[in-house]
Amino acid sequence: MAVREQNWWQRSIESIGADFRVDRHNPKMGCNGSDVYTQYAVTDDKNVNVQSLTEGGNYKIYNDQSIEIVAGQKSKGTGVDVVIVGKNGDVAITAEKNGAVRIRASKIVLDADENLELLAGKDINIKGGGRTLIHGNECSIKAHTGNAIPLGTSFGERCFSGSFVGTDLITATFNAGSVITSLGG
Repeated sequence: MAVREQNWWQRSIESIGADFRVDRHNPKMGCNGSDVYTQYAVTDDKNVNVQSLTEGGNYKIYNDQSIEIVAGQKSKGTGVDVVIVGKNGDVAITAEKNGAVRIRASKIVLDADENLELLAGKDINIKGGGRTLIHGNECSIKAHTGNAIPLGTSFGERCFSGSFVGTDLITATFNAGSVITSLGG
């Protein structure tokens, strides 16, 4: 097996006090090659910030607390202030440990060249202050219960079909919601 030559003589470390340093040309191999540079800073409370660039072209930013990006304070408001682009791959935003991803604006547009998928482990809630319109060449709903599925197709309606239970009670229970409200109580 060939051994990679490590040029330790090219490495330089510049420390500007105990809380900031720049490590350049560290030949130690990582997952994406060796580091071109690593910039390290630490606060009095031991919060760490690291920025680095690897020989494989991976640029990383790690920060123990929050990261804030603010742009456009003096912008005329006619252009884009912040741009995030993935040229040949995905863009992934993840909030771990029960966090939420929030997007807030006066208007939000999700634009996909192909499919738009909303996946949830539990509920999907859509609420509009005005009209809610779903437009498509084909609109389908598959569900066991609810008031948006076609009459006679819910799980409960199929189970009780042809039984002694009245159609009005079945429809009220499995399509419109609660039995109590359908009985006037």
